[in-house]
Amino acid sequence: MFSVLRAIWDNTYGLLVDDGQLAVGAIAALAITWLIAASSSEALRENAGWVLLVLVLALVIANLYRAGHNARRRTG
Repeated sequence: MFSVLRAIWDNTYGLLVDDGQLAVGAIAALAITWLIAASSSEALRENAGWVLLVLVLALVIANLYRAGHNARRRTG
């Protein structure tokens, strides 16, 4: 039981600390999307979900690129 709780804690801590930039970026993407939806026309408001999707996908791709670059630098 203790090992399961420890694994959950380690994974949660790792997500918050190691991928903190990704989490902050996702919150920023959500804020940007909210601003677009709150202050734009009806047509753009209807497509705000697509804007959020594109922003989050860009964040994930940038994070994967950075992680690959860091891993390559450590091994090389």
